[in-house]
Amino acid sequence: MIISKQFEFEAAHKLPDIECYGKCSQMHGHTYKLIIEIDGAVNQFGWVVNFKTLKAIVIDKVINILDHSYLNELIELPTAENIILWIDKQVKNDIESIQENIVKLKSITLYETSISYAKLTY
Repeated sequence: MIISKQFEFEAAHKLPDIECYGKCSQMHGHTYKLIIEIDGAVNQFGWVVNFKTLKAIVIDKVINILDHSYLNELIELPTAENIILWIDKQVKNDIESIQENIVKLKSITLYETSISYAKLTY
């Protein structure tokens, strides 16, 4: 079974002053929507993972760091794709070490706008 939890954070960034990045070479901000999907069997408690446990990991390892930040100070080239790769490094081991069940990170989706997103699948 797959479960997911959504998060939001506000952050600013800018991309290099190269033609391919267009207006994104100017500092600007986004309301990012992050979706973490977990794959596993339903355990004796009736869930794959306690949503409270998943929330605590993502808040601690991602949201508390990225919310209201200047992403360029944390990620060298903060495209949606590179932000996801950074998030993956922060949460994957903790999520897959949850003792309630044997679970795997299924995907990380990051919406930069309401209609543009990147997705990392495993």
